[in-house]
Amino acid sequence: MESETSPEHLRQELAKLRLELEILQREKLDLEIMVENITEHADAIEVELRARNQDVQELNERLALANKELEQLASVDGLTGIANRRRFDMTLEREWQRLIRDQKPFSLILGDIDYFKRYNDTYGHQAGDECLQKVCQACHSCAKRASDLAARYGGEEIAVILPDTDSIGAMYIAQEIRQRIRQLNIKHDASPIGNLISMSLGVATITPHTQLKPNVLINQADMALYRAKQNGRNRIVLFHKSL
Repeated sequence: MESETSPEHLRQELAKLRLELEILQREKLDLEIMVENITEHADAIEVELRARNQDVQELNERLALANKELEQLASVDGLTGIANRRRFDMTLEREWQRLIRDQKPFSLILGDIDYFKRYNDTYGHQAGDECLQKVCQACHSCAKRASDLAARYGGEEIAVILPDTDSIGAMYIAQEIRQRIRQLNIKHDASPIGNLISMSLGVATITPHTQLKPNVLINQADMALYRAKQNGRNRIVLFHKSL
């Protein structure tokens, strides 16, 4: 029997070890190739993920912009470019609730272009639209604070919301509106009260509280506007209980 320490036995053990070493080396090489492939794929996946994240970010930005444009379309009057009735109603309610808490005065101006139907009949509807645009922008320019809002209330009627504003401040802004409209120098030869476009304005001021609704302020401004028309137009009337 051959000894376990004989040269032949050692040669066999050495050959076996060499074979095992060769197998391990091949496995190591395979693993290195696999790791290298995984690394390459990971880099590619990372690049792809970055591209996808960029796409998602750009899509979110486009979506936010579209939402903003949609919100603007829903709150801006298409003809005049100022706030529409929907935004007026929302702003009036929001500011009313805030001023209930703050217990500060809330003023509203309602204005109506004098004899606007006659203007349309005389100069045509396109000229009427252009006139309305200029008048609305003039009113908008007088709503200077972030909380103020000029809105097209309906037809040729314009409303100006003035939170934290007493009757003296509201009358001052109403006078400024009349002056801005006069400075437009829009001819109105069909008007029986002058040859330029003018506006009648009603002003009302309330300190909101829980027992009142915002439509009370609207009704008071509307009553003052009616009295301004009744008294000859092209004037400002401040609401008081004797109206």
